[in-house]
Amino acid sequence: MKAFTPSLKHFAGNIVGNEAEAEEIVADVFIKIWQQRLQVTSPDDVRYYLFKAVKNTALNYLKSNGRRITHHTAWEIQVNRVTSKNPEDILISKEQLSHINAAINSLPHRCRQIFILVKEEGLTYEQVATLLDLSKATVNVQMTIALKKIWAALGSSIQYSYS
Repeated sequence: MKAFTPSLKHFAGNIVGNEAEAEEIVADVFIKIWQQRLQVTSPDDVRYYLFKAVKNTALNYLKSNGRRITHHTAWEIQVNRVTSKNPEDILISKEQLSHINAAINSLPHRCRQIFILVKEEGLTYEQVATLLDLSKATVNVQMTIALKKIWAALGSSIQYSYS
């Protein structure tokens, strides 16, 4: 569960707009899961289940505090991107990775959120649509926009060498 914590805090932070509250929400979700571990069957997709639980807990938190849902672009927790050791990652230089991260960070808020949930968190379009209360078509369109903008931003900054 520790591996999910940074992404879940980021997601909760996008909903409540406060890092401390986001941490509290994620902790509450983990505590509730632990307390109900004997009564609840194991979900098919743990990652999706955790994101859904964090979303619901964050929305309930806002509702109980009389706050409306807003999107805070000024406050964001940096996503801790874990670099895996596959051949593609080894070929990408630090400079290229910097260009890629800058392109992702330049995406509009909702577009970036969808891109991260799909590409970094591994959720399906359908799961993201359900999680964010969007249509699957909207997720598809936002992913298309994200990929086009990333490729356009990278344009000449990434050069490939063929040996």
